[in-house]
Amino acid sequence: MIVVADSGSTKTDWIFTQPGESPEQWRRYSSQGLNPFYVSTQEVKQTVENAIPEELRSEVTHVYFYGAGCSSPERNEVIALGLIPCFPENAHVEVDHDLLAAARASCHNEQGVVSILGTGSNSCMYDGDRIVDNVANLGFMLGDEGSGGHIGKELVRARCYREMPEDLAKVFDDMFGFDKEVMLHQVYHRPLPNRYMASFAPFAAKQEEHPFIQALIKRVFAEFVDRHLMKYDSKGWPHHFIGSIASIFEDELDEVLSSRNLKKGDILKHPVDALLNYHIEQHAI
Repeated sequence: MIVVADSGSTKTDWIFTQPGESPEQWRRYSSQGLNPFYVSTQEVKQTVENAIPEELRSEVTHVYFYGAGCSSPERNEVIALGLIPCFPENAHVEVDHDLLAAARASCHNEQGVVSILGTGSNSCMYDGDRIVDNVANLGFMLGDEGSGGHIGKELVRARCYREMPEDLAKVFDDMFGFDKEVMLHQVYHRPLPNRYMASFAPFAAKQEEHPFIQALIKRVFAEFVDRHLMKYDSKGWPHHFIGSIASIFEDELDEVLSSRNLKKGDILKHPVDALLNYHIEQHAI
């Protein structure tokens, strides 16, 4: 049995399958996001043990984990050391970056530019086999342009700086019971501030038709495109997108891409199914 896990900063999708099973027979689970910037090895172990039945884990032979923040051997080890005790002693465990997962899921064996727009953001050029370029991802505090966390920060700034229209501000306050002091405490004194800020993004989705929100979303996407995608030497390559933010705000994303003469490719809200198919095909498992 193999398991593929696709982990963002908010949620991890897990799929288990035996040889010859159809997608209807795949077993699916979800858990909290396991980003090594924010969780420890012990938290990884506890999360897996709580989310997935032991009898299923005991049948696993291959584990392919792709995660946000898994961008160096040291960070990958945080995840791997938490996973290994959860599966049989001889199980093969691999930990890779979520960018590689996004590339394999959306490009298959073709070249393309791949972006993740979820709680956080990232991008890369993929030549059909490997990642060949990656504009630096500076994380929530310094980067994550175009992400749910970025949208949340822009909404909170607009509310606190009195730039949000009054009709929207009232709805915003009612939806969240918004309190500036509570917000500041969550951001500066509580764990996972990126996830907290991204929790404001659903407000933008519900109010998407409002001109203020449309302008905000386009501005957020334009910053991502200009700071990341326009830096790649990829003329004519398709631009694929992974994640909930790209899926929800597809119209605004289309407009920004068109304004920069970039070719839009596929948008996958959840790449884990395509990723599992990749491993089934590549390894004939």
